[in-house]
Order: sequence, then C-alpha cells, then structure tokens
Amino acid sequence: MAKSRSTLVINKRLHAGVTASPQYLTGLDLFHSHANFPLVLIYKNGLDLELVERALVETLKHYPLIAGRYKTDAQGMVYADANDAGVDFRVHHCKGPMPYGLHNPLGKRVNDLVKMVMPWQMVNKDTPFLQVNLHQYEDKAVVLCCYVPHSLFDGASFWGFLLDWSRACRGMEIKTPFFDRQILIEAGRKPVDAASYDLMKVPSLIGLMGLYARFGWRVATDMSREVFRIPAETVAQWRAQGANQPGVNNAAGVSAGSLAAAYVMKAISPLLPAGVTRSIGLVLDLRYRKQLGIPREYFGNALAYAEARYSQQAIEQGGVCALAEQCRPAPEQVSVESLYKMLALTETYRQKNAAWRMMFKPSIETLNAGLILNNCVQLPMYDIDLGSGCPDWFEMLPATIRMLLVVQTPEKDGGVDLHLSARKGELKALRARLIADGVDVN
Repeated sequence: MAKSRSTLVINKRLHAGVTASPQYLTGLDLFHSHANFPLVLIYKNGLDLELVERALVETLKHYPLIAGRYKTDAQGMVYADANDAGVDFRVHHCKGPMPYGLHNPLGKRVNDLVKMVMPWQMVNKDTPFLQVNLHQYEDKAVVLCCYVPHSLFDGASFWGFLLDWSRACRGMEIKTPFFDRQILIEAGRKPVDAASYDLMKVPSLIGLMGLYARFGWRVATDMSREVFRIPAETVAQWRAQGANQPGVNNAAGVSAGSLAAAYVMKAISPLLPAGVTRSIGLVLDLRYRKQLGIPREYFGNALAYAEARYSQQAIEQGGVCALAEQCRPAPEQVSVESLYKMLALTETYRQKNAAWRMMFKPSIETLNAGLILNNCVQLPMYDIDLGSGCPDWFEMLPATIRMLLVVQTPEKDGGVDLHLSARKGELKALRARLIADGVDVN
C-alpha cells in the first residue's frame, strides 16, 4: 500500500509548567538503551483532539520527568533533567478513510507516522522524550502513535502514563508515580553471592559485534511479523486438553501467555536447529518481588529476565498445557540473590559507562532455538479511553529478534492476540498449524 497522503496541521511543543529533581538513569535503564519505539492505538470513532491536548498537559504535571531532557555530568553519567523542556504534539489530516485493521496492520509502516529519533540523538540534545503523533482520517478515525525511548520507560511505566492520560481526559484524579531511581541504583550496590544465577552476559567486544552482525543480517533477510488472534474458546480448549495430560497439576491456573508460548514453540520447533535445547526467555517485573522493596508505582525500567528450557523431544512430544505449566523460571533464577546479582552487574557497567556491552542470554539464543515471551495480557492497552471510548486496535513495530508479544483482545473476552516476530518460514508454520486446528487466521 502506498504511503497515505497527509497534511501537518498542528506542530506544538507542550510544556507542563512543572520541574523536578534530576534523576540518574539506572543500569537497567541504560541496558535497554536510548532506542526509541513507537506504540500505536487506533480509534475508529475518532478523538476530541483539543481535549486530548489539554489532558496531556495536565498529565505531564504529574510526570515532570517526561517533559525533560537527557544530560551528562562531569563523569559522563547520564541523568534526566526534569526541566520542562517539553514534549512534541503533532496532528496530521489524512486523505481517505482509515485503512488499517486486524488483517491489514501497519507493520513497518508505523515509521511513516513518526519523526524517527536515533539513540545517539537523545543525550545532551534538545530531543523530547515523548512524541505524540495523531493522524486523523476523513472518516474521523484517528491513529495515535506515541514515540518514546526505552531507557525512560518500560511497558508498565508507559502504559501507566497512558492510563493516567486517559483519566485526565475523563476528569479523573491522577496519582503521581514513584520517580526516585536511586532505589534501584542502591540495590545494585549490595554485596552479592558470586555463585548465584545470572542470565545477563557481557560478550567480548569482537563477540558482541559478531552477534549484532548476525541479528542485523537476519532482520535484513528473513525476519517478519504477523498478528494471530486466538479466540477465548481456543485458549479454553488448550486448558481443557491439559486436564487429561500427564504431568499437569493445575490446567485452570496456566496463563494464556504461557499457553500461547508453548503452542508457538511446538509449531516452529521443527524448523529450529536439530538437537539444540529450546528456550523461552521470560520478562519479569521486579515491582512484584516484594523482597526488593521496589514500589508498584515505580516509574522506570524494572524488568528482570529468566528462561524456561526444553529438549527438542520434550517440545515435540509434550502437550501444550504441560509445556505451558513448565514455562516458568527455575527458583534459582529468581532468588533474591540472583536478582541482586543482575542489578549489581548493571550498576557496575553503568559506572563504567558501558551498559551497552551487556546482553540478555536468551536474546542471544534466539539466533538458534530461542523465543522471547513478553506476556502483556495484564497491561491496559484497551483501557486507554481518551474521552471517546477505548481503542479498537493496538500495534507496535516488529522486534529484531524472535519474540512473542501476547496481549488481550480488544473485546477483553479471554482471547489473546499473538504479535509474533520470527523468520518467515516459522510464521508460515504457525499459520498452518492454527488453520489445521480450526483457528480462523484469514
């Protein structure tokens, strides 16, 4: 499809009129890098753009960090100066009706909706942390695209901000989140047990460049992305089948995200290297680890990493529910000692200004037989009511590694949407398996 014709009608730098204390970025923030990523919500019934703008300014008063800029101190350490330098707000009028939907997603065309920002443009530059780009079509449908750096937001922080923006649109109270990143910096300075488990790796410089080259080649030649809608009946069927599978302890308690990851791994396993252990990398939220004392309302990156590992034979012979029940980290991976060890490593490399040297081990394994599961079913994508109802559709750019993002469906009926970035043959294999199992993916 050709790029839609649009006219920029509003281009503003919005300010909250509020400043706050500077915040140094943590090792986890820097590990996720200053790479910007777009997240897209589609509102077929349109939006009151004046209301959306006013509510955004009101929300920023409770999030002064978002209106700031990255700077460095005399030692080169990066911090966020909450100086109210502002965020960008743009409105485009587009020709024709809004063309996107479940079977015609934006995909890489998301890049047409934003002003691209590279990681090296973030520090000591007048580059906003937030771009809001609204594309309004002739049928009044609006595509809302927010562009943000991962070093400032993780998923919980970003969607918490959008949820507060939606509250402001509806005249509801906003509770200011917890911004003090020092709590994670101090956690990274605790003495740790050197023998504890760790999935963060620091390859040699040559090894790191080689890994990036392999990732880049795969992205350029063989990676793609599709969205597969799994109805609630299919999720229920996976659980019902598990009730009669040997080794399943609690089929009813298995999460939809784990079920989806197990199903996808079974579908693509025949295309993965023979004899290589299959791994599912797991993204965990440290806010839910009470021993660490990180508040639930913490704003920043608070993600930990774990993995589930399977033999090729186990994947091929195991039932979906049985495999899903095993899709959890081993206790030693998520012990307090192991989590502190991960934080200590990120803090050490922060102090060296070398956080870019670290990699998540299961991310490396995606070059062979690994899959990253980002289970986002609990995130409020479809609760973002900006005054005209909730969004009809959510999208984001394809990942550069084999990754499964699992979100609830817009109807919030127990079904899930699988946003899978993988090799083209693997996507084809998953589609074929779903069709064979009677799931409508056309």
